[in-house]
Amino acid sequence: MLGKTTKTVAALVGIAALLLLGVALMPARAIKLATDRVDGLALHTAEGRLFSGEADLAYRGENLGRVTWSLRPGALLDFQLGTDWRIAHPDYTASGTAAVGARTTEFAATGIIDALAVNRFLSQYHISLDGMFEVAGLRVRHDSGGVAAEGRLRWSGGRAVYRLSGETHDVLLPAMVGTLANVAGQPGLEVMTADGSMPLLNIRLDAEGWAHIGVTARLTSLAGNPWRDGNNEDAVVVTVSERLFEPSGPDV
Repeated sequence: MLGKTTKTVAALVGIAALLLLGVALMPARAIKLATDRVDGLALHTAEGRLFSGEADLAYRGENLGRVTWSLRPGALLDFQLGTDWRIAHPDYTASGTAAVGARTTEFAATGIIDALAVNRFLSQYHISLDGMFEVAGLRVRHDSGGVAAEGRLRWSGGRAVYRLSGETHDVLLPAMVGTLANVAGQPGLEVMTADGSMPLLNIRLDAEGWAHIGVTARLTSLAGNPWRDGNNEDAVVVTVSERLFEPSGPDV
């Protein structure tokens, strides 16, 4: 009986090894089977193999950079598909890990981002910044309990140009540090001056996809628009909310 069981286990291990080898030998372009499921996401000029390759990544026609990846077989022991990745673009470089399981998705990253890349997003709000951004220890996990996040974001500070009430403002802002953490079960970003002494703004993302941005009186002063009743400069005096995404409902 023991011999029969041993042979069965050996056969299963052999089949798994063959399947793993088959996946390892698949060309890198096979990853398009996954990316094609994301609307607007595209891979071009893929090279290498599925287990280790590289390609140009684009979203809705905009070049995101050259991405390289290497799958981590050890993640399969945790019933996850995991990979180490790196992306390079003239305006930023970043690297990290990602893992997808039956009920969880995890993502980690560190990187350096030029303000030019950030300004492409901020331009819709008539804001332009100078300087560099640094992302450190970013970790995001999504499971049945919701989204958990942690990490730090640092901006070197510098010139900021923005429009408000039809007027253009040009100011110099200090270096800032943002700390990402879960607050009351929701991801939140607290931004302070680089020395950690002065709160400037906070951002909270709720379960319905709304980002709520609170601006302190101190930041309005630094931006050249002192709050008229700014007795407490640490107080949030302006709150802006914008929906970033709509939560997906259950399949029917």
